[in-house]
Amino acid sequence: MTQTWRDRLLLFALAVMVNGSVAALVSQPGYVDAYYYFNGGQIIANGRPLTEPYIWNYAYAAGSLPVPAFGFWQPLPSLLAALGIAALRFLPPFDAAQVVFVLLAAIIPVLAYHVASRLGERRHALLAGLLAVFSGFYVIVWSLPESFTPFALCGAASLLLAGEGMARRRRREWLIAGVFAALSHLARADGLLLIGIVVIMALLIRLPARARLMFAGLALAGYVVTISPWLLRNFAVFGGLQPPGGLNALWLMEYNDLFNYPQNVTPARYFAAGWNAILAVKWDALVTNTTSFVAVVNLIFLTPLTLIGLWRRWRNDRLKPALWYGVALFAAMTFAFSLVGARGGYFHSAGALIPFVFSAAALGLDDILHWAVARRGWNFHASSRFFGASLIVMAALLTGYLIMLRIVGLPLSGEVAYNTADAVYAEIGAELARLDVPPDAPVMSNNSPGFYYFTGHGGVPLPNGDEATLLQAADDYGVSYLVVDHNVPDGLVSLFKHGPVSRRLELIQVYGSDSAATYLYRIQPQGP
Repeated sequence: MTQTWRDRLLLFALAVMVNGSVAALVSQPGYVDAYYYFNGGQIIANGRPLTEPYIWNYAYAAGSLPVPAFGFWQPLPSLLAALGIAALRFLPPFDAAQVVFVLLAAIIPVLAYHVASRLGERRHALLAGLLAVFSGFYVIVWSLPESFTPFALCGAASLLLAGEGMARRRRREWLIAGVFAALSHLARADGLLLIGIVVIMALLIRLPARARLMFAGLALAGYVVTISPWLLRNFAVFGGLQPPGGLNALWLMEYNDLFNYPQNVTPARYFAAGWNAILAVKWDALVTNTTSFVAVVNLIFLTPLTLIGLWRRWRNDRLKPALWYGVALFAAMTFAFSLVGARGGYFHSAGALIPFVFSAAALGLDDILHWAVARRGWNFHASSRFFGASLIVMAALLTGYLIMLRIVGLPLSGEVAYNTADAVYAEIGAELARLDVPPDAPVMSNNSPGFYYFTGHGGVPLPNGDEATLLQAADDYGVSYLVVDHNVPDGLVSLFKHGPVSRRLELIQVYGSDSAATYLYRIQPQGP
């Protein structure tokens, strides 16, 4: 076995240990996205119809429950979760789902090693790979049954192959790049941006037009063949190739617009808000996404190294696809899908850049050290070892701190420990069972996928409106029970703080303290 393969195996094994340790600390999905994908995995693994007993927002709201699955998000994370659940029946379902994501996430440092080895030397590859093992915020989410890992892995593979195709000018790289772009699209709708970048890169190669068109055609062929079955399913179920809910995100003026009921997110409403309001949203997204690029993608201290490394190598064919994708993603999540981009969309989709960012940082460190050697007389090799090791230690310490903060829950941090989030739903589920509420009775809550995970009750989310709007949505979906916590839209703050105005809302139970109370109501039928 060559030294290169030993390095890759060691990086993979170390990443499995790190991501597996995080997975061992996590006992539940913990937030809406992860609940949603995990529930979907269980539905698929158990051979049930591809429908959902809840909706999590009203951007795509069918007239009644259950609704067709994946009307807003893509299916690949749930398919991967289902693979783990079905194959590892001896494990609890959530643990089984995590196994798949732990193993897939461990490939990302190997990709970083590969990219850096093509751009520099073995020491650059080892540094990039080890930084990818300790990737800060991303280590918290790699092992979750969510879109982070499949999109990052497939997106990075597509960009890597496109770069190899530009450098080596062989057919197979373009075909497989298209396949991975399709898999990225099956993980997140942003994968459509990836196939666009891959095709543009093929057309920009300095070759005769026939060769460029052939490479672009191969990439498109790989993409279309891979994704066609899912697109045909969407057309049969939704009447269009894309799920109907996702495109509404273009016209959000605030994130809670996803929960407007009835749904009224339209281009006309968007432009009627005026350019001052629209530009304010774009500015907020610009600030937030720039902060994410610095603090999340680059772990803060890698930012200058990354920028220097990219600046000196932006003409390198192996970096061009990732560089173009990075710019296009930032623009899309800032100036088009501004609200969803700032609320996590950029964080999700920037994961595909990790192997390239850390490779650029490893090379950028050399650039700075060469400058210091020329002007300060430093010993290059000793400085390279010292600063490279320091970067790895800093990344590991930051990653450990974030794990303790976000998952374990440090004392006095103000963070809710990951494994205790939404635990009140289990108590409410027990109360509903005590009241002999039918298991399939829908419930309105702030987190309908999470409520289903704990209780088995489907339902609908709280609408972005007042009490009258809440009752209208409850009547339309046949909901007889309501769960209200502190996380409510402005129109329902009075309901949370002072109780209901309508006599149709009958309080059953209060959970927790006054400042963080959760209320369970029965919704009485509408009078004649």
